[in-house]
Amino acid sequence: MSTLRRLCFAVLALAAPSLAGCLPYSQNEGEYELTPVEVLRDDCGLLPQVAGNFQLALQISGRVVRADFGVENMQLLGYFLEEGEAFTADGSVANVSTTTNGQECLLDQVRVHLDATTQCPTQFNGQLRLAYDSNGVTSCTCELWVRFEGVQGNTRCEESP
Repeated sequence: MSTLRRLCFAVLALAAPSLAGCLPYSQNEGEYELTPVEVLRDDCGLLPQVAGNFQLALQISGRVVRADFGVENMQLLGYFLEEGEAFTADGSVANVSTTTNGQECLLDQVRVHLDATTQCPTQFNGQLRLAYDSNGVTSCTCELWVRFEGVQGNTRCEESP
């Protein structure tokens, strides 16, 4: 075996733990209920229409975050930031038929962006942006921005005395 090949194997062996997703994060995987605590923007009154679908099924593999999001059964993909307590995820679906402003809309795309910070293993807080994009009908183009709490199994962080 050549020296170069041995060196490559040695580098891979040292890097493998970080590539395999062995970084520790305190956020639990599983089902979370997202509860809006502040509406920052709601162009079309979307919150009452979508709030019942604010569930997130979180999966963590190393720094990678995957989540099934209840709105339009969307899948989000993201990562933990370097500090390890904050994560971000994005997702989109295309060609969605929905009702917005009392009008039937065919949306070109529905996009979600989520930023969150771990509070404890069963809770994270953050901001979520939901965007409805329609190139055809201006009244169907809307955005909802909310601050939220994500709680797993009604188990909030313990309050400090």
